[in-house]
Amino acid sequence: MTSAFSYIGYYGVTFDHLVPVDDQNPEVLALSIIEVDNDKGVFASKVLQFSIDPTEYTGKKVLVVPRCCQIKKGTQDRQRVNEEVTERDEKVAMSL
Repeated sequence: MTSAFSYIGYYGVTFDHLVPVDDQNPEVLALSIIEVDNDKGVFASKVLQFSIDPTEYTGKKVLVVPRCCQIKKGTQDRQRVNEEVTERDEKVAMSL
């Protein structure tokens, strides 16, 4: 049986803590942490605009790349990030 972690190929981290509350179109730093240990870099080779040698990362390093260095399909990333920033701001306002 394969563990659930074998299927995780990507994690995202968004740095939005300095985005003003009223900014409707925030530009944030979005980083992707790409796992290469389980698939020998197959996922990374599909989503990155450059080649990597998975042996340089497997069991040694973490591959982290900004979204601008990836092949994007569609424009949902910006909308999703904007909505998440708005959601965060609403939660902060409700807790005050």
